Amino acid sequence: MLQDVLESWGYEVATVPDGLGCLNMARETRPDIILLDIMLPGLSGYEVCSELKRDPATRSIAVIMMTALADTESRIHGFKVGADNFLVKPINYEEIRAIIEKLLENKHFSDATENRINVAEVLHQAAGFVVKDDDEEYATVTKYCEKLLETLNWDHDAAEKTRILVRLYQVSAAARKLNVPLDRILSSLDSLEMSRWLEPALRYLAGSEDMAAALTENDCLRPAQLVQAVIRYTRLLGESEGDRDMALSVLKRDAAATPSDKEIMKRFEEILKAEQILESIG
Repeated sequence: MLQDVLESWGYEVATVPDGLGCLNMARETRPDIILLDIMLPGLSGYEVCSELKRDPATRSIAVIMMTALADTESRIHGFKVGADNFLVKPINYEEIRAIIEKLLENKHFSDATENRINVAEVLHQAAGFVVKDDDEEYATVTKYCEKLLETLNWDHDAAEKTRILVRLYQVSAAARKLNVPLDRILSSLDSLEMSRWLEPALRYLAGSEDMAAALTENDCLRPAQLVQAVIRYTRLLGESEGDRDMALSVLKRDAAATPSDKEIMKRFEEILKAEQILESIG
């Protein structure tokens, strides 16, 4: 019945009878959404969802878990293994239609955002400022930005803007080192839709504090603040010859003296202290 309803809405539907078949089909066909029953022969729905989200090839596929169980514990377990949404049988078709439409909207947005990252990569390469694999600063900035994104749980747009800024911040840094005017580089972005937020963000990372209003208007202030904080810490770490306590202390002092996101600083400090604890145990 569910298949008939979905097809009547114009969706292409494929079905499989068990968990292993779901994993195989997901890897072969890469569907947009999987409606996953929990009670399955062989692998349970929980096991299937966990495996789907662990595999980079299927991680981005949205999973709606379906069950006759209405208890909170089942839902919590479902979300813990990576479910994107949860439906309790008997299914309310208006509810599932709304969920599917929202998940597809998110997927289309994610696909478009991936293209923005590709554009950022092309710009980086075209500018001739190729970041080498052994570039320590770039590797450190990338590592901490990703760790912060994992803990902050931002939406797709903010997270992807952050990753784009990570990829391009060295373009402005290299421009400064080579005495190439930043305006010359930024002018090449004018034809891109993302230039409306990318230009003020790169200026902000280059030291233009008066960009805060433009960043707020374009929902890019927090991504820029995150990348700026990580870049600042990384450079302080180099200047202090690896003294992380000193680098963090100076970063916190600077953050207190300027407008900054307290949540970003709190999470960043937690990450750095957790690293120190793990290293002391090791």
